[in-house]
Amino acid sequence: MTPTDPNVPFALRELTVPQVLARHTAQRPDKLFLTELATGRRWTYCSFDQWVNRIGNALASVGAATASHVGVLMGNSAEHLAVFLALGKLGAVSVPVNVAARGELLRYYFSHADVTLLIVDEALFPRLAEVLPALPLVRHVVVVGAAGRASGATDLAAQPAQSDLSALVADAPAIEPAAAAAIKCSDLLTLAYTSGTTGPSKASMLSHAAALTYGAGAAEAQGYRDTDVFYVCLPLFHNNALLAASGAALVCGGSIALSERFSASRFWDEVRASKATITNLLGSMSSFLWSQPPRPDDAHNDLRLISMSPPPKYTAEFEQRFGVRAMTNYGLSDFGVVTSFIPGSPADKLGSIGQPRRGFEVRIVDDDDFELPRRQVGEIALRSDQPWRAATGYYKMPEATLAAHRNQWFHTGDRGYCDADGYIWFVDRKKDCIRRRGENISAFEVEQVIAQHPAVEVAAAFPVRTADGDEEVGACLVLRPGETLSEAALIEHCNRNMAYFMVPRYVQVLAELPMTINQKVEKFKLKQAMETALDAVWDRERAGIVLKR
Repeated sequence: MTPTDPNVPFALRELTVPQVLARHTAQRPDKLFLTELATGRRWTYCSFDQWVNRIGNALASVGAATASHVGVLMGNSAEHLAVFLALGKLGAVSVPVNVAARGELLRYYFSHADVTLLIVDEALFPRLAEVLPALPLVRHVVVVGAAGRASGATDLAAQPAQSDLSALVADAPAIEPAAAAAIKCSDLLTLAYTSGTTGPSKASMLSHAAALTYGAGAAEAQGYRDTDVFYVCLPLFHNNALLAASGAALVCGGSIALSERFSASRFWDEVRASKATITNLLGSMSSFLWSQPPRPDDAHNDLRLISMSPPPKYTAEFEQRFGVRAMTNYGLSDFGVVTSFIPGSPADKLGSIGQPRRGFEVRIVDDDDFELPRRQVGEIALRSDQPWRAATGYYKMPEATLAAHRNQWFHTGDRGYCDADGYIWFVDRKKDCIRRRGENISAFEVEQVIAQHPAVEVAAAFPVRTADGDEEVGACLVLRPGETLSEAALIEHCNRNMAYFMVPRYVQVLAELPMTINQKVEKFKLKQAMETALDAVWDRERAGIVLKR
C-alpha cells in the first residue's frame, strides 16, 4: 500500500488516528469534515482536530491514559466521534457499547472490559447509575450533555467521581496530547463487542491499523474519493458506522453527514439535503426503504454508491428506482471486512459477497479445515497477509481466540461457497446467533437473562423466520415445579435486563424441552415447531406490549 495511490492514501505503518488526522488537517484544513444533521453543527478538518485535542487533554485530566480502557455509552453525535478519536490520540482503548444495553448485560460489558473511566450521554446516565455499584474498577464518569451543552446529571459528591464534558473541555488546551507521537499502528485502539454464540459476548481487539483498514480497504476496493460525502445513520457504537463509514470518510479525506438514527421516512430527505454520495445499509433497512411508496423524485439524489448487506433479491430494481449503484461488503467484528462486490462486477454475480480485498485471503473449508472444491458449501475461513490488518483475538478469552484461529485461519462460523470465477456466496450461519433487523443477538445471553427469573428452570432462544424474511427472537421455557409465570411478566423481566432488540417476540411455556443424548437442547425442533404454527404462538406484538428502550 502506497500513499501515492489516491484510493489508498496511507501506508500500513501510517494507519494511526494521530497520523491520519494530522495529514488531513495539514492538507485540507478548511474542508468540511463533519455535519451533525440534527443540530446543523459543522466542523472543518482543522476545527474538528483542535476539538479532538481539547477533548483528549480533558479526558487525560480525569484518568484516560495510554492503554487505559474507557467505556463509551453514547448515541450518534459529534461528541461520540470526537471522543473516539481523542482516545485514539491518547493511546487509550475505546470500549463502545450498544446504547440499548441495560442491567446485567451493561454491567458485563464494562466489567469484562476492565473499564476504569466511563463516558455517557446525559439521557443514558440513569441506566448507567443502576450498575455503577457493581463496577469497582470505574474511578470516574464523564457525562455528555445534549448538543455539547453542560449536563445537569452530575453529582460531584457521588462515587465514583463525576464530571461534565463541556466543563472539562472549556479549560483544556487545543494542542495535541503528548502521547500521540508515540502511537504505533499495532497499538490497541478499541474493543468491539460481538454477539456471543456459544457463551458470553466476546470483545474483539482491534489495533489502530485494523480499525482504520475498514476505511482504507473500502477506499481502495470501492474507489472512494475525497469529494465523497458519507451519510451515516447506523449507530456509532457499531463498527459499520464508526469504522466502515466514518473511518472511510476520514482516511480518504471525505466528509461525514451524521444522522441521529435510521428513519425510512426521513432517509432520502436527509440524503438529499446533505448531498451525500455514499451510504451503508444493513439487514432489513433496504426492505424498509423499498417498501416506502414510490415518489417521482426517488432518483433525485447525489448518491453514487450504496452498500447493501445482505443484498436483497430486488437489488437491480432498487438501483434503477433510486438511481444508485449497489455494492456489498462481507466482514465480521471478530476479524474485519474482507470481501467486496463492487459496481462493474458481472451482473450474474449480483447477490454474492464479491471477491477478497487486497491483503486478505478467503477459503471454504470442511469440518477438518481442508479446502473444498469450487461450488461446494463449507465454512468461510479468513486470513490477512499483512500484520495488524485484522482483529488480534478476543480480550481475556485465549481459548476462544485459539479455537477461532485454528490452523492459522480465522473461522467465521458462516457457510458459503466459491464459484468458478472466484466470487464468494454466503449461504447461512453455523453459529447459534439470531440476526434481527441488522442486530446480532446472542441466543446464549437471551437464555441467561430468562434463566435468572426465579420461576424459570431452563430456557432456549433461537431465530424465528417471519413472513417478511427477517428473524425474530423466539423463546421456549420450562418453569420450576409449582411456579407460574405469564408471558407478559417474562417480557417485563427481559426488558429490564437486556437490550430491547433482544427481548423475545414469540414465547412458549412447555412441560419439557427436547434434548439430545448429551443433554443439549435440540433447538432445531423448537424452531421448526414454532414456525409451523406461528399464529398459535404467544406474540408480544399481538399482545400490544411496547418495550422500554
